[in-house]
Amino acid sequence: MPSLAHTSVPPWARPGTPASPPADASGATYVLVGVGPGATDVLASWRDELTRRAGRPSPLVLCADDVGTACEQLAAALAEARVGVRVRVAGSVGSCLTLRATAIAAGLEDDELYVAPTGSGPVEVACVHCGGVASAEAAIGDVVGCPGCGRDLLVYYHVSRRLGRFLGFQGDAGAIAE
Repeated sequence: MPSLAHTSVPPWARPGTPASPPADASGATYVLVGVGPGATDVLASWRDELTRRAGRPSPLVLCADDVGTACEQLAAALAEARVGVRVRVAGSVGSCLTLRATAIAAGLEDDELYVAPTGSGPVEVACVHCGGVASAEAAIGDVVGCPGCGRDLLVYYHVSRRLGRFLGFQGDAGAIAE
């Protein structure tokens, strides 16, 4: 396996790696979005930090129990956003990957996005064989079952920026072909 530094897995989604580089303080406005109970304290801390800055509008704070709702809220907020918006995301690694995909789809660049995972949680794994998506507590190199075709999928060190999912393929495919 190559060094994870040379893969599409964001640094903050790699095992044992802290959050993104320091948060960008130059934004004109901020959207703070979190998923799950672990994100509540993080969002409050960010809100307090940003509110103390003179001459800045209060950040928009979005918190949801599930990533689907959070993505809908984030997409709606970014549809109304103007140049200079910065987004901060807190939640499980899987939720953060999905929210990152939503932000990228809205036109944000990675340097306009700060991510602070609050735990591992389930990640989505896209099956290259049938297009199915497995949601599981898994790390790179783990094997998960595909709900679509039933294959055992190796969680590969590739993350789709567009979908926020890890790539999964039949881990023993090479052995079967021999």
